[in-house]
Amino acid sequence: MLMRILAVVLFLSGMLAAGAMSYSFGCKVSGRLGGPIRFEFYDESTKHSKTDIKSFTVSMRTEDDRWKAMWSILNGHDLTKPIEYGVTPPGFTTMIQPQKLISGRVYAASATDGHGGSASMTFGFDKNGKMTFPDSFDQ
Repeated sequence: MLMRILAVVLFLSGMLAAGAMSYSFGCKVSGRLGGPIRFEFYDESTKHSKTDIKSFTVSMRTEDDRWKAMWSILNGHDLTKPIEYGVTPPGFTTMIQPQKLISGRVYAASATDGHGGSASMTFGFDKNGKMTFPDSFDQ
């Protein structure tokens, strides 16, 4: 019985520690439809570039309010430059091949660093291909 209690206490302590270690980092996206779209990551406190990105996904909001992955890469390390949409950086593995991005849709980019950190942001494109940043998913 004592071993079960100890196991539960250790498990809960681990879960609390894992939750306490999660944090967010910054993500900046730039570009226009039909041209290169680049994603940069940075530490929000120091503003230094993050090079330890482990996974990255761009998803599209569908008409039935679900999310469909449009491109997904993972197992990265030592990122030396911004990620360009559709171009798998050295050291990463493509899990979902890039799909064509279109105007009038809302996209979400999300990344993890393998240390409990994550970043996400929403963006879209107007009818002229200019990047927009909707305040909500419903726009």
